[in-house]
Amino acid sequence: MKLLVVLSMVPNFSFRGGNVIFVSSVGGYQPMQGLGPYCVSKTALLGLTRALAPELAHSNIRVNCVAPGIIKTRFSSATVIVFFFSCSSCGKTKTLIGEPEEIGGTIAFLCSDDASYITGETVTVTGGMSCRL
Repeated sequence: MKLLVVLSMVPNFSFRGGNVIFVSSVGGYQPMQGLGPYCVSKTALLGLTRALAPELAHSNIRVNCVAPGIIKTRFSSATVIVFFFSCSSCGKTKTLIGEPEEIGGTIAFLCSDDASYITGETVTVTGGMSCRL
């Protein structure tokens, strides 16, 4: 669905360029118990970012992704406990919860001229949680 939306917008961007920012999740890197389909869809966004960046570069469109950790939202109130238990088996006992504004700042940066050389990348904003595929 997201791919279709992005591709339908390309003609509107092509004359002046633009930015596409996908919002993935730490769940795209570390699946959480009980959230399998959610985590798989967030992992797919990581690949979609890498695949679309070179395809849209000729239209001066940058494609990036932000993968937040646990952010204070209604959704996270149910996932914090699940994540805490899955990470405690790895020796992590402290869970940091971020604010939505912290993600907004990262997205604003990726859309700015200061990030003009960044495309095809995923920025993890996790409060220190390790996130690698």
